[in-house]
Formats: sequence, structure tokens, C-alpha cells
Amino acid sequence: MKKIGLTLGGGGARGICHIEFLKVLDEMNLKPSIISGTSIGAIIGAFYASGLSGKEINDILDTIDISKKSTNKGIPLSRKEGHKLEKLVEEKITDIKEYYKKFDHIHKMINISFFKNTSFLSGKGIEKFFEENLPVKTFEELKIPLKIVATDYWKQKQVIFNTGDLIPAIRASMSIPAVFEPVIIDDMVLIDGGITNNLPYDIIQDECDITIAIDVSGNLSIPKKVKAPNLFDNIMNSFEILQDSVIKYQMKIKTPDIYIKPELKDVGILDFHKAYEILGSVKYDVVQLRKELEEKIQKKSRIMELKDKIKRL
Repeated sequence: MKKIGLTLGGGGARGICHIEFLKVLDEMNLKPSIISGTSIGAIIGAFYASGLSGKEINDILDTIDISKKSTNKGIPLSRKEGHKLEKLVEEKITDIKEYYKKFDHIHKMINISFFKNTSFLSGKGIEKFFEENLPVKTFEELKIPLKIVATDYWKQKQVIFNTGDLIPAIRASMSIPAVFEPVIIDDMVLIDGGITNNLPYDIIQDECDITIAIDVSGNLSIPKKVKAPNLFDNIMNSFEILQDSVIKYQMKIKTPDIYIKPELKDVGILDFHKAYEILGSVKYDVVQLRKELEEKIQKKSRIMELKDKIKRL
């Protein structure tokens, strides 16, 4: 069997759809020989590399229960805690904070911290979630080798983690600037890996025969009436434009064997309340992955057979 490398890209809530692609691999009885991931891709990748199936990861998502609760806008919510944040980032962040207060599990996970100098979210809540739900705590305990990408803020370069403690590496990889507090490891101030390598297929290509890259950077609709974005959207979408530019540059140098980019239109990085909508939106992309995998495996097998025949001549 050919060695398969799997890369799960960053994209916040959009990366929830990675689960559907993992289910395809499970159904085809294919296990990657190595995985790489950035941000949400590092999170999903760590759970999968720990030995959990796509369905089991989906079950963990169900326990968070962020999509099944009422989203009635008429629910009265206190604005006291969000008052200062509202002044700072206008209405967008306040809406996010107040929305997620309705969902106890996710509100505790994101652990909103209004008064920090470095970010809006400390990330302590999500670290606790990893502690409680990840079956393993170190890279060495993983069933599948994993590489996680973060960015060294001061040296302005990517940092690849593949040994040692797992949870700090994941937290570093998902530290979206201004949203999650940076992580300090070995005297490095680490921020989101998407700054330097949002789709890190290049770091595993030499270790596998077939490389699959799932790009969840998504797409935005252009409004009919042109208007300036609010502060939050301005920051986040500018960050995503940077990520997209990095991926396009990578693709010019060397492409993965299988590249899948779901539409994921107008899904924001913090739109976790759209989880099941996101999962359902990639049904055609899932079919594409299955088809391309079958074709690539057959093609690689024919090439190897031909090489063996040549050697015997």
C-alpha cells in the first residue's frame, strides 16, 4: 500500500469540515502514514492521529452541542461584560460574545478575556477541553506521526512541532493574532501557523507517495453595494487574504497530489455555531476526494508495477 500524507489546513470554524474527509479515509480503510496541520487543522489532526476515527471526532463535536440549542435572537442577554469590548471592536465581537453565552460548553472553551493587552481570548478554556478530550498528551503517544505548524513572532518564520507536549503545540498553532493569546515555548513567542504556512503539505511530501491537502480558507461573497468592513471583519479577512497569498505561492512551487478546496462561502473563522451546516456543505467535495484517491492509488500501483518489470529485465 502506498504511503498517504494528509494535510489539514487552517480556517477556524470552516475546518470543522475536515471531519467529513476523515470519514472518507475511514470508509476506504486508508490510514495516513503522516499528518500535518495548522490551527484548526492541527486540532482535528491531533485527534485523528491519536487513533480516533472521523465519526468519533464528530461525536466529540456533538458533546459541545453548539448547533442544537435555540438561536432565538429574542433571548435576553446581559451586555455588561461586553460593554468595554463593544467600544473597542464595535458590535461584531460583542455579538460573538453574547451569542456564545447561550451555549455553556463553547462559552467556557473560548474563555473570553476583554481586558488582556495581547488578545481577546486567553485560550485557557480550550486548553482544558484538550486536556479532557484528547486521548494522548505527547507526540510520541500518537498512533500516526503528526507535524504541527506555528509561527515564531519575533523571528518571523514557521516552527514545526513533532515531538514533546502536544497541547501547547496545538495552542500555539491556533493563536490567531489579536484573537487568541500567543503561546511562549522555549523562549519563542508563538502565533498562528497560518501566518507562515496555512496548508503545510510541503513539510510531509518527502515522507509519502500521495499527498492530500484540504484547504479550508473558504470564499467571500462580494456585496452588491460596496461598503467598508467593520473592524473585526477587517482584521480577520485581511489575515485570510495573507494566508491565501501564501498558499498560492506554495502551489506555484510544488502542488500536492490531491488538492481539495471546499467553497465554504461566507463562513467566518468564529462561526462554530454553524458546525452542522459546515459539515453538510462539503458533500460534493467528499465525493471528489474519494474519486481522486481511487484514481491516484491505481495510477501509483501501475507505475510501481512497471518499475518492477523494468528492474527484472
